[in-house]
Amino acid sequence: MKSNCDNKKIKLHKKADQLIQRIEEVEFCARPAAKFRDKVFSNLKYRSNRLKTCVQMVKQENLGFDCSREFRKTMKADGGENCAKQIQVMKNLFKKFEILLPGYEDCLKNKD
Repeated sequence: MKSNCDNKKIKLHKKADQLIQRIEEVEFCARPAAKFRDKVFSNLKYRSNRLKTCVQMVKQENLGFDCSREFRKTMKADGGENCAKQIQVMKNLFKKFEILLPGYEDCLKNKD
């Protein structure tokens, strides 16, 4: 029989996989960044890739990452004019991911 922590881990991993898939859809529809360096860092394609990396790191049990910070930067990024639907789906999934995160973190901290 699976423990409560095992169930939390499974739920978070499933939600992370769904979220990563949606982030990739946002990355795909976002327009490319301008050639100027300062424009790259505010671009949706760049920001969504950083958010995806953060979610992957949390999924791999690296808890030193604040994905909510990357999420906020992603939501403010330029280049998503044609991605409203994908961004909304990603936003909803991220909220669900954040709800699962504290229980997952507690389990990882107490597994020793």
